[in-house]
Amino acid sequence: MTGRRGIIGIVTVLLFGMALAACGGGTTSDGTGIGVKSATIQGSVPGTAFVAVDNDTNLEVGRVTATGTPTKTFSMDVPTGKNYRFYVMENEGTGNSRVYPMYIGTSNVFGLDNTADGQVISFGMISPDMTTGKATPGNTPALMMSRGANAMVPSSLGGSAFSMDNVKGTSWGYNTMMTSGTMGWEHGTLSFDNNGLGHMSGIVRNGISLSSRDGIPYTMSLSGMLLNPGDNTFQSAVSRDMSVMVATFTDNTFGPAMMIAQKRGGTFATDGSDMTGTWRFQRLTAGSDNITSGWAYGTMQFTFGSASITSITTNNGPGTIGNFAFSMNDNGIMTEAVDASFHGVMSMDKSMIVATDNSGGIPELWVMMKTTTGTTADMAGDWVMHSVSSGNPGSRDWAYGHSVVDAGGTSTFTQMMGSGGPVPVDNTTQMTFQMNGGVMTMGGAGGGMMGGGTGGGMMGGGLETSTFHGIMNGAKNLMVSTYTDGTGGYPFSIQVK
Repeated sequence: MTGRRGIIGIVTVLLFGMALAACGGGTTSDGTGIGVKSATIQGSVPGTAFVAVDNDTNLEVGRVTATGTPTKTFSMDVPTGKNYRFYVMENEGTGNSRVYPMYIGTSNVFGLDNTADGQVISFGMISPDMTTGKATPGNTPALMMSRGANAMVPSSLGGSAFSMDNVKGTSWGYNTMMTSGTMGWEHGTLSFDNNGLGHMSGIVRNGISLSSRDGIPYTMSLSGMLLNPGDNTFQSAVSRDMSVMVATFTDNTFGPAMMIAQKRGGTFATDGSDMTGTWRFQRLTAGSDNITSGWAYGTMQFTFGSASITSITTNNGPGTIGNFAFSMNDNGIMTEAVDASFHGVMSMDKSMIVATDNSGGIPELWVMMKTTTGTTADMAGDWVMHSVSSGNPGSRDWAYGHSVVDAGGTSTFTQMMGSGGPVPVDNTTQMTFQMNGGVMTMGGAGGGMMGGGTGGGMMGGGLETSTFHGIMNGAKNLMVSTYTDGTGGYPFSIQVK
């Protein structure tokens, strides 16, 4: 028979167990009835999921979906006495997923000993670092000890991880716009050999052929950031379908530049039938000031190689409607009859054309996309943005960053880097976009200014909301936009999902 003292003892044990469980972590069962000590890991991410991997077995210990808006939080219990690697996933469960390994300094392996039993460990905000392609936590927990680095990828994340193997043996046609320094354009072919080294050939810069550039030591992060260790200004995002890469960098003439490269392959109709249809375009002009620089967008109707601009709006108002006579070879390279400087590259799926030219002595960058039915909901997800700005000397810049767009079109930037250094981003300031029939505009009454600071990015230098205009590609993993920044600059932005 249980006496009063025994009953008090039982109640005390029960209450202690309930309190421990309420604190998170603590001793749990491993299915054999044997207690397993655990700790609770918490934090927030801009992406969709947080993954913990046992470093010794390379197997997932847990995966949890982050919830909330605009800040997404997560919490999971993991056993103590083990070494872990952690990953942030974006666009999980879609064809555009990316994975960022979490690093603190040079370490991505972290030991959690038994002294962490029952403790709550907070990483704070774990943000993707576009400069390295990794993720960095806001906090450095005292109970999580660094155990070095391990580049191994767990098999469960293999389908979401990029590597140089994805581009080895491939060839890409690129177009580059330089908006300062020796302003102009460049086009050529970028290829990757079986060792992953990059080679640039067939280079034409402002109409002059240049020597090839060989042995470029590119690296690829797990998150699809193509980097050049020899040039710390170079940053490129590769699309998940490996069809396009967009980069910004400081050119060898010390000016901001943007490169758009498209994977080559397939056969194109030389009669121009692949061009037939209705196309939307965004155009950037890079003059020496904000009078000779500017942007334009509109619609172009193709009938085989004959094309007419049917509508055009520029930063100065309605533009000039004109006609063109284009030709295309069987490699998808596009030329124009009366403008020898025009050089276009058609995508392998024949839905996008990227081109450069020297109209009236001023360089231009074009992106044309066949009309789509994109909606606001199609913008939802995580995006990597690259931007280059023309205009007044003080407004010319490149920038790249990371943003999250919800199903209602509200965009939150988590990081921004400009050619002059990090650009302050206020995560509480959001922008709202709408998309109708593949055309993107900004919410609100228009005419206002958003953002501020420096840089030619989506928010750097300000944004006159009434001027913003963008288009989406057919695969719905690329958005291109132009606008006036209010300081004499004209940013041209590309976002890759």
